[in-house]
Amino acid sequence: MAVWGSSFAILRALLGNSAASPLALVAVRMGIASALLATFLATSKAGRAQLRAIRGGLLRDGMVAGGLLGVGFLLQTEGLQRTTASRSGFLTGTLVVMTPLIEFVLFRKRPALPVLAGVLLAFVGMTFLSAPWSDASQATAFGDGLTIACAAVFAGQIVALGRIAPRHAVLPLVLVQLATTGALAGAAGPFVEAQHFSGAPRLWLALVYLALFATLLAFGVQTWAQKILPPVRVALISSLEPVFAALWAAVLIGERLTGRELAGGVLIVLGVAIGEAGAALRARARAPG
Repeated sequence: MAVWGSSFAILRALLGNSAASPLALVAVRMGIASALLATFLATSKAGRAQLRAIRGGLLRDGMVAGGLLGVGFLLQTEGLQRTTASRSGFLTGTLVVMTPLIEFVLFRKRPALPVLAGVLLAFVGMTFLSAPWSDASQATAFGDGLTIACAAVFAGQIVALGRIAPRHAVLPLVLVQLATTGALAGAAGPFVEAQHFSGAPRLWLALVYLALFATLLAFGVQTWAQKILPPVRVALISSLEPVFAALWAAVLIGERLTGRELAGGVLIVLGVAIGEAGAALRARARAPG
């Protein structure tokens, strides 16, 4: 979560300095990560067997999860151009309370009362953070909306991956997801932005960091975890991401939250903690001794 949180500030700095257009950045980031992972797999006999196994159900499932991941990244990256890294981190964090709601809508898995309480707190926090009643909020309203939509898509990806990951080996599934995300960004980019890529050394250094740690490591761990953990537990761990996003934004690019924005962020994290931790404790209490 600390690594994922750092990506908000890094991307905001790159986008703010016009080092690259958003979707070109996503496409190159995912392309680097996919190439590194494919090369790693190709260096061993077992890895080459996994590469040859990318077909049929694995290919289909990976493209579904990767498609959701790609749409989420597109929304998040576009939203990050129009809001702050701290706000983006906190608003993306609402995926944690959206995850059990999506499970209820799609699979009739009814959320517990603590989850509903968490949703209410998170909604109040989002309202404080975005402050739609204030004149200042108009500058980030569109970006905040895109980021909330991104959180909903990411929540859907967590739910989908929770059902997909147990069926397949981790690394080829990660490879298909990342390649699908990169392909979506590359295909959509020319239609929604004036694409550019500066090629500056610091841009490539940032991309290598994002590809290795915020992409390969982070999504590899997520995919592995979702083989053994339910979606709501993965979402609970994700609740730390907005906290780290705000901390990294303060350290790396000097962003500061106002008192109202900080209060909204705290309410979001509190809602996440109450909703998911409360549901986890309730499930444990009901488990046979």
